[in-house]
Amino acid sequence: MDLAKFVKDFYIDEGLAYISCNVSNYYDVIDKYSVPGYEWLNQSFARFVEENANYIPPEYPIVLSICGTKFNEAQQECIEETIADYYALKMGDWQMAEQRNRFKIVVLLVLVAVISALMWLSTTMKWISPFREAIYVLFWFGLWDMVEFIIFEGPDLREEKHAATQLATMKVTFPLVYDDEPLKPEEEAKIIEEVFEDDVILPSTQW
Repeated sequence: MDLAKFVKDFYIDEGLAYISCNVSNYYDVIDKYSVPGYEWLNQSFARFVEENANYIPPEYPIVLSICGTKFNEAQQECIEETIADYYALKMGDWQMAEQRNRFKIVVLLVLVAVISALMWLSTTMKWISPFREAIYVLFWFGLWDMVEFIIFEGPDLREEKHAATQLATMKVTFPLVYDDEPLKPEEEAKIIEEVFEDDVILPSTQW
């Protein structure tokens, strides 16, 4: 099966990606344990959205259609704000993870430099073999960990942060009945313009 073609046929139309979900009431979206002013997403709803978004390439803005229930204006506004805040917090999590990753790389770089100097000293000063071997082992462990953080963890963290950014900027619509018809060209153009104009504010990383 051609996965790229399937994704394009299933989710994408004219530069926008669409995720549609069917809900029966307000609390299918907002967690029923939330208190007014501190709403949180229903985790089943968030999981459904994220599992679908995993297949969508990051360059496509997402339109999330929440169908099946007529929400009043206040509920619609609350849902839009809660979704945006929820994924802005996710972006903050990945931002902090990236900062921790960079700190580890710097520490390991310094450690490898120090061990390299010790390796040179062990050769010139002819230290006894067990000490030299221990230094060599530490060097290769430090070097491997640094490469792992740079090559493997770094790109994964960036990809996950980009995914959270894509979700934080998605546009939410509330059709009462699911409609398979794509948006009108002027509506699509407006959404794309809004996505690229949006400044997603990250939550503070200072607690």
